[in-house]
Amino acid sequence: MGRPRQFDESELLDAATELFWARGFDNTSVQDVSRATGVGNGSIYSAYASKRGLFLAAFDRYCEQRALFVRDVVSRAPGSARDAVRALFEAVIADCAAHPDHRGCLMINSVAELATRIPEIRTIGARTTAAMEQIVAERLCRTGHFTEDAAAVSAHSANIVVVAQGLIQLSRLGLPAQRLHEVAAVSWQSLPASWADA
Repeated sequence: MGRPRQFDESELLDAATELFWARGFDNTSVQDVSRATGVGNGSIYSAYASKRGLFLAAFDRYCEQRALFVRDVVSRAPGSARDAVRALFEAVIADCAAHPDHRGCLMINSVAELATRIPEIRTIGARTTAAMEQIVAERLCRTGHFTEDAAAVSAHSANIVVVAQGLIQLSRLGLPAQRLHEVAAVSWQSLPASWADA
């Protein structure tokens, strides 16, 4: 049985996530995390074995939080299935606006930059994306009036998640919120008309 950790793990991983997200994996060291948190290098290495281990712990936690973000938005959205999709896109755009440095999404950034070097990133990213798709599918099917078959729901859910991730990428390129809302509107308005009642 290992020794209990002598630091607040949530606070450490929050700080590590911020650093990795803002600077990237290669430009962030364990020493940087140590300086930001006051947790000694030795304690960090003891808990996570390496910078890679620390990054994966922070990345996995970030991805879980992103899936929870999607669940929170679509499960709370009142109204129809189309309303829930619109609410998700609007929440994503608002979240992008909260990061004026245009840092994008740590999951998407890391899959693009590191998946060939750190294969676990691809696994975690795929698992998170699948979870998001399932969350959206469950919301779409929540009402008994929704008549799409399972294959159609799965395809629509995947498309909705792709659009949400695409909005984040467009934000990273510096597109203004107004343009993001226009792109989102084209997507949610093109959903089946029956979704407005579902």
